[in-house]
Amino acid sequence: MTSIHQGILLKAAALTAVAGLAMTGCSAAESAGSEGKEKIGIALPAGNQTFWTSWQNGARDAAAKLGVEATFSDAKGDANTQNDQVNSLLVGGAKGIIIASVDPKANASVAQAAADSEAILITGNRTIEAAYGGLDGANPRVHVGFNDVAIGKMQGELVVEACKGIDPCQVVLQEGTLGATPQIQRTEGLMAGIKSAPNVKIIDKQSNDFDPTKAVEVTQTLLQKHAKIDIMLAQTDPEAVAAARVVAEQGRQDAIKVIGIGGSMDGTAAVESGALYGTVWVSAKADASAAVETLVKIMRKESVDVATIADRPTVEVAAVKVTKANVAQYPGEW
Repeated sequence: MTSIHQGILLKAAALTAVAGLAMTGCSAAESAGSEGKEKIGIALPAGNQTFWTSWQNGARDAAAKLGVEATFSDAKGDANTQNDQVNSLLVGGAKGIIIASVDPKANASVAQAAADSEAILITGNRTIEAAYGGLDGANPRVHVGFNDVAIGKMQGELVVEACKGIDPCQVVLQEGTLGATPQIQRTEGLMAGIKSAPNVKIIDKQSNDFDPTKAVEVTQTLLQKHAKIDIMLAQTDPEAVAAARVVAEQGRQDAIKVIGIGGSMDGTAAVESGALYGTVWVSAKADASAAVETLVKIMRKESVDVATIADRPTVEVAAVKVTKANVAQYPGEW
């Protein structure tokens, strides 16, 4: 195939993907700006999930406050779709991109795509597998978000606390989508958090794909498989709340403590009621605002405070362990 033909096909594919944005969770028509403003594109992994809906609202508010035009895309959990959508955002004139990857490996190519379009790319909430160049370096420049390893470690610390006086303390873990950054790093952190507690034993792991409906099925399977479970973990609150509901329906709520991550409205309400033992509270809106603010500062050559976390220049967003003792201080927002 000639280079001319390749160019024609690439342009056609990009135009098709631009049209496809109208079919995503937030269409190109929902841009938060008008002609003459700096344009940024925000590529989300699963905009229909409650967390990402709140995240998107926070990003939209931040963009409006900063006077930039923001266009969103929703990959609906498909990495190839997300790559196409990033290319479409670039074709549409975005000079800054925030990507929360579906898959850190499969989405790594977007860094070069942005560079080829002379655009700045950062990651928000989820990383990609690439060497981060820093504020003045190659794409991706920086990562903005929670430290998922630290979040997983906080969940592990809650497990150790909940397992006091139980030996062995048998734990089952419902992981999110296998291969996604939060699943990998939160599991890594969890293992670090329980390392010093020899009584804590993880006896089973199954994936619920960050899907509350699937979490119901996984919980039923785990309860049927194991006569003794002391702790059940999920890597986000919606799945933890779904799991706690099934545990209660089967009359095992007094024997099994459920712990989540996220600090959602349902999650914090469940902690307050006792349905969940605890969660790790995070703010989707603060996460989104920090990502937009960081990207715009880099575009405008303003100073940004970064730390090195996991060999990446990072703007870290805080997280807090929450139990019934302090849940009133950390109401859910998503």
